[in-house]
Amino acid sequence: MNFDTLHIALSASTLFFIILSTIFLVKYLKSGKKYKKQIDKVKKNLEKEIAYLQKEIERQNFLINQLKNKNTPTKNTLKASKNIASPQNNDNADTKVKPVDNQRFEDKNKKLWELSLALHKEKEKIDRVKKEIEFRHNEVTKSITYAQRIQKALLPGEETFKDCRYEHFIFWSPRDIVSGDFYWLKQIGDYTAIVVADCTGHGVPGAFMSVLGISFLNDIFGRDKIYPAKEVLEKMRLMMKNSFHYNGNTKKFKSSDGIDMALAIINNKTLELDFSGANNPLYIIRNNELIILKATRNPIGNYPFEKPFESEQINLQKGDRLYMFSDGFIDQFGGKKGRKFLKKNFQRLLLHIAKEDLPMEEEKDILSIALHEWIGKKYKQVDDILVLGMKI
Repeated sequence: MNFDTLHIALSASTLFFIILSTIFLVKYLKSGKKYKKQIDKVKKNLEKEIAYLQKEIERQNFLINQLKNKNTPTKNTLKASKNIASPQNNDNADTKVKPVDNQRFEDKNKKLWELSLALHKEKEKIDRVKKEIEFRHNEVTKSITYAQRIQKALLPGEETFKDCRYEHFIFWSPRDIVSGDFYWLKQIGDYTAIVVADCTGHGVPGAFMSVLGISFLNDIFGRDKIYPAKEVLEKMRLMMKNSFHYNGNTKKFKSSDGIDMALAIINNKTLELDFSGANNPLYIIRNNELIILKATRNPIGNYPFEKPFESEQINLQKGDRLYMFSDGFIDQFGGKKGRKFLKKNFQRLLLHIAKEDLPMEEEKDILSIALHEWIGKKYKQVDDILVLGMKI
């Protein structure tokens, strides 16, 4: 390496270290200014506190002297009271503290002290109530969370759906920890029975009703016997009435207490579908066209205008997509104007998704994204949401 090359290298290294040192120095000065401002701020606050405490000490000393000397105050005490009582004092003013004024001051101090004590006790009471509410809230939340585990255990698990020969998805979104919406599936010989239900209410009351509905279905299909779909709904209605001890007295059983349900029974060999619905329909999308199997306008439960459940049969084709759902998605508020999603928009969304011929799990993801975009940050979920899709 010749002298010029060495000189250039040393110059470059020196320049680099100078730049680096300058950067660190600038950062250090900036941080120093920042900390200096913080220190000055703390210093000012301390000076204010010290000045206040000094004035308070002087005032208390003056009051103590006045209480000790019930007679006429001396010139020194008058001067002190003048300086304390009036910071912007007038030297020519004649300041005197009369015994009556002392008594009034003592009475005011006593009232202020009593008020302060009462406020302190009230604050302690509020703090105790707050802690008690928080404790009870945590205990209730723990109980409901455990109830969620029980509810999930009652719903069909992955093993049950593995036996199902049809590609499917389940979009289940409870509004609260537990849900009033539930789904149910069972393989019985050559048949597949699928249920999507929406119980009265949501949260804990809806969850209790869902447990009741699942137990009814397990009881009806417990002997691995297939019944017509409308007969299953009639059996459930009778069991519901018996469970609520309904004996003709409508006061004991509200018309709103019940379950809306869609029940589909598929013959896996012939692909014949037997459907019956209690307020909830079933959608079939075939060749980009929507087929609606209508439900009977009755819930499963007591109803003033009760009528028998009806059923529809249809022969399915390969490629058909079946959709069963609760009303949570349709009734969800959102958008720019805060309106419900509505049935027509839900139908258009399903047709648009089915047209893409995507795997069923991807359809679920699209539904989830569409729902969250509709709700946005301004609105909250108002009801439990459940959509079950199945491809033949």
